[in-house]
Amino acid sequence: MIKILASFIDEKTLITIDDDGVLSIDSKYDKITELIKSVHARALKSYGPSDGFFGGYMAMQLDKYGAKILEVSDTEEDEAEENTVW
Repeated sequence: MIKILASFIDEKTLITIDDDGVLSIDSKYDKITELIKSVHARALKSYGPSDGFFGGYMAMQLDKYGAKILEVSDTEEDEAEENTVW
């Protein structure tokens, strides 16, 4: 699961993308929701949601539209790192 916490204007927006690519947006502004949906659709054309670049790519694209990216996390990668034996 990928989570992106971004700030648009005066609102923090939580964007969640599950391992199947299903998008969830916590925003009170319809225009921000539509922008995120558009960026998500374009990102799916370049990368799959399980690709390690997907969250970073989404964050980079949202940044181009003026979002301040506060946090990006990919729990699948984090879990894999935690289970790695060194």
